[in-house]
Amino acid sequence: MAAEDDISKDIDQLKKDLAGLRADLGTLMAGVKELGLEQGRSAYERVRESGERARSQAQATQENVEHYIEERPLTSVLVAFGTGFVIGMLLGHRR
Repeated sequence: MAAEDDISKDIDQLKKDLAGLRADLGTLMAGVKELGLEQGRSAYERVRESGERARSQAQATQENVEHYIEERPLTSVLVAFGTGFVIGMLLGHRR
């Protein structure tokens, strides 16, 4: 009978330990989830800021090109023609 009581106590203790482990694992998983969400938010914010900088730089470059074309329309047309001609020659010789 004493052996059965010991086994019963051991089983009860194992159940308590498993319940504690289950609770600890739940807390750990919640922490990992929160950490993942925070890192995701941080990465999204960095990507968004990089995109905004790139868009701003592209817009500034576009404005500079427009300003250059408005100031020098003939030069711009000649540069575009020359560039197209050179590219056409390079691609035409590949065949």
